[in-house]
Amino acid sequence: MAPIDFRTKINWQRRYRSPQGNKSEHEILRIFESDRGRIINSPAIRRLQQKTQVFPLERNAAVRTRLTHSLEVQQVGRYIAKEILSRLKEQRLLATYGLDELTGPFESIVEMACLMHDIGNPPFGHFGEAAINDWFRQRLYPADAASQPLSDDRCVVQDLRLREGEEALNALRRKVRQDLCHFEGNAQGIRMVHSLMRMNLTWAQVGCILKYPRPAWWQGDPPETHNYLMKKPGYYFSEETYIERLRQELSLPQYGRFPLTWIMEAADDISYCVADLEDAVEKRIFTVEGLYQHLYDAWGNHEKGSLFSQVVENAWEKSRSNTLSRSTEDQFFMYLRVNTLNKLVPYAAERFIDNIEQIYRGEFNHALLEDDSGFSQLLELYKNVAMRHVFSHPDVEQLELQGYRVITGLLEIYRPLLQLSVDDFSELVEKERVRRFPIETRLFHKLSTRHRLAYVESIGKLNRQQADWPVLEFYYRCRLIQDYISGMTDLYAWDEYRKLMAVE
Repeated sequence: MAPIDFRTKINWQRRYRSPQGNKSEHEILRIFESDRGRIINSPAIRRLQQKTQVFPLERNAAVRTRLTHSLEVQQVGRYIAKEILSRLKEQRLLATYGLDELTGPFESIVEMACLMHDIGNPPFGHFGEAAINDWFRQRLYPADAASQPLSDDRCVVQDLRLREGEEALNALRRKVRQDLCHFEGNAQGIRMVHSLMRMNLTWAQVGCILKYPRPAWWQGDPPETHNYLMKKPGYYFSEETYIERLRQELSLPQYGRFPLTWIMEAADDISYCVADLEDAVEKRIFTVEGLYQHLYDAWGNHEKGSLFSQVVENAWEKSRSNTLSRSTEDQFFMYLRVNTLNKLVPYAAERFIDNIEQIYRGEFNHALLEDDSGFSQLLELYKNVAMRHVFSHPDVEQLELQGYRVITGLLEIYRPLLQLSVDDFSELVEKERVRRFPIETRLFHKLSTRHRLAYVESIGKLNRQQADWPVLEFYYRCRLIQDYISGMTDLYAWDEYRKLMAVE
């Protein structure tokens, strides 16, 4: 078995205009500082300030957005990374693992992956994902129903349906239909970084946000040895070639994950589990007293000295005894966060080091905080209480349904662009205004320039003389619409829907 050497994983090369030759520690750190600048100054990060964390269209600035959540994840990720490096230093293993001159890049890669981890999320969070997927599933011809396609009033009449005598294209049609019907925020994040914003980040930085090595067109059950790592789509057909190159550059196996991604994932888990509960109190879904009771009841076994008593009860008692300078709510969540971090961060670091061989190879088929320990139980406690008492609250569900309606409504508005023939849409792209298509012309003008350029670049690489041209053109056209709508903020999507539906 090859030795662990993180110098082969922390790859500072870029796909375009990559610096060549050996680099000093200082020069490598400067390269990753450039990544930080590209990420922090990107419009995708700025848009997170108007995207949902839990409560769509929230006007209370104290309630988290995707941006404030991502900043918190960034801090926790930095904490875990530092804890890992500190422990490896104590064990005199930094040099053994090739990390003695890469501690700065190690931390930076984790931090920036944490900041970026939600950039592909559409408006209205997971309900936005569901809306996009449902709409395409209902309107693309099913790949196995050539003789009985869905009725025309529900379908996008296009080239994805199977036709007699075209068996050579059947596999491609199935593949791209499956891909389009599995929109996922993580996969969209990869697409944004590479295809839409062309950020040209280092291979290591992109590898750290590839949370799942499963392609969106995957069908069937993943191998048991990688069922956790492949539980969600991680990238699209449109980025297949790029991901193949990424795997080569980072020496990743086919279904393997980049080692530092486990740290980003743990930071996200730790951050949102407490944050969602705090936001629910801020929204008056329940009081802090009610939250404590929910946590107490859900934990069950209250033995003296349990992790619950060390974390939750300790926070509760301290918040009740010291209310002179801050409210009970603020005190409780301050202590709850501190106690939770002080327990879960060292444990996440311990799990990383204990399983470092599998993690280095990209084959550790678990989350760092997913086991039968009390630490995992504490995390599940927070998540279960949020699921039962926050996400299922009528106010939250009503906002989610409104978001679902907005996304499906926008997709329906832009549907005429998908109903044009290949030749007609190509003419519209080339001329930007076609008199006989007045509606389609105006819809096309509303699309983002960045997204239109990504479409043009993608189809420019295709051979129009090949039999698969119509299928692939339509695939990238669907991607164009998904890119545009998923890139909207919650408020922009809401306003666009109201304007285009003429309800103001």
